[in-house]
Amino acid sequence: MSRKQFIVVLAVLVVLGAAGAAVILSDRAAWTDAESRAGRRLVPELRISEIAGIALADAADGLHLVKGKDGWVVRERADFPADTDRIGELLVKLAELKIVQRESLPESQRARLQLVEPSDKDTKDAGTRLELKDGRGTVLARLLLGKKVLKSAPESALARGEPEATGRYVTFNGEAATLLVVSDPLTQAETQAAQWIQKELIRVDRSRSISATGGDGKPRWAVARNSESVDWRFTDSAAKPDLQKATDLASALYWINAVDVVADPAKGDTGLGHPVVVKASTFDGLTYTLRIGNKIGDDYYLRVSVAGEPPRARIPAKGEKAEDRAKKDKEFDEGRKKLLERLGREKRLEGWTYLVAGSALAPLLRERTQLMPEKKAARKR
Repeated sequence: MSRKQFIVVLAVLVVLGAAGAAVILSDRAAWTDAESRAGRRLVPELRISEIAGIALADAADGLHLVKGKDGWVVRERADFPADTDRIGELLVKLAELKIVQRESLPESQRARLQLVEPSDKDTKDAGTRLELKDGRGTVLARLLLGKKVLKSAPESALARGEPEATGRYVTFNGEAATLLVVSDPLTQAETQAAQWIQKELIRVDRSRSISATGGDGKPRWAVARNSESVDWRFTDSAAKPDLQKATDLASALYWINAVDVVADPAKGDTGLGHPVVVKASTFDGLTYTLRIGNKIGDDYYLRVSVAGEPPRARIPAKGEKAEDRAKKDKEFDEGRKKLLERLGREKRLEGWTYLVAGSALAPLLRERTQLMPEKKAARKR
């Protein structure tokens, strides 16, 4: 080999070596980048206090949760108050969400992982888009949520549909070519507005009297009691209702929860123009009115209102000792304060129309005859 040929071969080897080293360094850099992201928070600088809007959308629904001066509301439900506990849980999870895995995402694999944008034409494999916004409407973070990552489980559990979700496939801030696996399935990120409303409407505690009037304006029944320690009685006769059925009336009023809020009641046949009216007065000086309309599916249309004010002062018991008075007065003042807070919240709920489970209202919709004790069958001789 001549000197010239040797130099050429040496130069080629140097070039090939440099190219190989570049490839190795490139692969190592990519590996290091992926590894450095694993375990990190997805949105490291997310501040929950700055979030004033949450937008969720999938192929079927869209949802907007907005934080205003009176708190969070659901825009799709006529700005009805939202479930702040559910919102808080979602935001904490998003703030702490960690990346478990990162890799490239070919376009051919997006449908399989349900990482297709819900606004695209083919929505069969669409994911759920989640946007966090500040008070000016600026998007702080944008996620596309795909399939949940399921924990390996025995075949018997899989057959029963019980595999546990441990994470979720996502893309972040529009980077559609990068697949991320995060550490939580984010099951709270649902687009159905009914899942986000505040469910508790009213709580009628310590009922003193309850009455019902039919849609025709005719009284159905009325029961009352003089104290919480005595049985219920009909107010218009000496007859007594069945003790358990009368107790069911008070129990039904103790928790009135919404299934959903009717955003535009004018569009439906609510029947609230001629409702069944149930009124309940309490030993605390409050009067609740429920207007029950037509049934739709398993639920009834409902509107609620509350009036009155708790007593301002406590009436001391006969023979009450002076040393007990200060303690009982303090307990009365604290109880009244809590009652006024609840009353204020309940008053704010008077402007909406609700759907309430029929099973919850069933005791209140009984006729008078259905409140009477059942007649015992005569013994055969």
